[in-house]
Amino acid sequence: MTLPADRRPTHADAFGPESIGTVISYEQRLRELADEWAGITRAQVGQWESRLDELARETSEIKAAGRWRTGKRTLLEVLGVHNLEVKLVACLAWILRPEDHHGLGDQVVRGLFDRLGLPFDTAAPVRVTVEETRYTQDGTRTRADLVVRVGGSCVVVEAKYNAKQHGDQCARLVKLWADEAATFVYLTRDGQDHDAPSGWVTLTWHDIGKLMAPLLNGASAGARDFWETLNGEGITMPDDKTKFYLRHRSQIEEWAALRDEAVKEVEAAVELGMDSIDPAILAKADYGWTSNAAYTTYELTRPAWQLGALQATIALQWHGPGLLIDGDSTWPYVGVRIYHAKSLAKDRLAKLLTERLEEHAVKLGWNHSQIAQGWLWWRFVKPTGSDEELESLTETCRNAVEDGWRTLSGPLDEIFLVETVQTAETVGALQASNAAEPPKS
Repeated sequence: MTLPADRRPTHADAFGPESIGTVISYEQRLRELADEWAGITRAQVGQWESRLDELARETSEIKAAGRWRTGKRTLLEVLGVHNLEVKLVACLAWILRPEDHHGLGDQVVRGLFDRLGLPFDTAAPVRVTVEETRYTQDGTRTRADLVVRVGGSCVVVEAKYNAKQHGDQCARLVKLWADEAATFVYLTRDGQDHDAPSGWVTLTWHDIGKLMAPLLNGASAGARDFWETLNGEGITMPDDKTKFYLRHRSQIEEWAALRDEAVKEVEAAVELGMDSIDPAILAKADYGWTSNAAYTTYELTRPAWQLGALQATIALQWHGPGLLIDGDSTWPYVGVRIYHAKSLAKDRLAKLLTERLEEHAVKLGWNHSQIAQGWLWWRFVKPTGSDEELESLTETCRNAVEDGWRTLSGPLDEIFLVETVQTAETVGALQASNAAEPPKS
């Protein structure tokens, strides 16, 4: 865009006293605005910190009362059997037997018969059979998951959890238990199985949980655990932790967005440290950045630190999604890295390097070793003092890499030199041996 003639700057405009005064005025106003913004920011941060303290106290109260829960809900889930059909059928058979030690009496079996519209004789014995088997005329075995008999009534249950009906199994069940005029129940997770056989009553595992409620005061711990497991099927029950988030989600999401900005600052601090590595070290090394998936890596190496497919480096790395998240990947880490070998955990040279470098790595505080992941020895690099002191993170990252190079480059040179010479001698001896063999006629 071209300015009108009366608006175009001239040489005199650029350097005249009025322009200089205008610039000074602008700079003064800019400083005033910067100070004003800094004051606003400090006040906002102060309000945030006060609000954080309030929410921290609220979460502490919820946790102290045992209402802030995470992980597995029931013992069946902990044991990994909450979704195993055979185990669930065994639990169902247990609570259907009035005399077993669940403490529910005939509540569940009576409720089931009421739900199916069947008469329930409280004086009649309740017989429950798991995996009752009968055979067709051609000898085909057919197994009913669960059969319940009370008085003259019979209920056959085909239970499914993650599977669906297959073949003519249900048709065979109807035919083989026809002599008892049985009522057939198709028990699934959600009751939405479109393969449910015609004439069968469809129930869900959650329906079974409803038959157990309300739990009697004398209900055993096992019965309560089974009920709580079934109660989690097909419904959503927000706990106090979820309700806490829903109450404060706007504030929480505002703070969560700060993490993205903080991660950028952390990455910038680390990059600044690597950009200021001692030039004397860089003069002796090959160095640079690599990015792979969510991992960013800075490495120092030498051509001599490669033998065959295996390459060794002094490296600093971080996992982007893991930065500033509570857990093992909160901060960058520095160590001796190897790669390109087919199987690092089984590679002879990888094991040799790990053993020979241990005494030197320990002096650096590099006490962790994960050969299979390509890290012979390593440690996390954190800010000194509080986590917010990113200037110290720049310095500690730079020092960690420089110290690693100064401590380990010599031993790495020696190990690779010896291994290279030995490999060359072995190859030479093998070639000489082959050359000495008489040609085959």
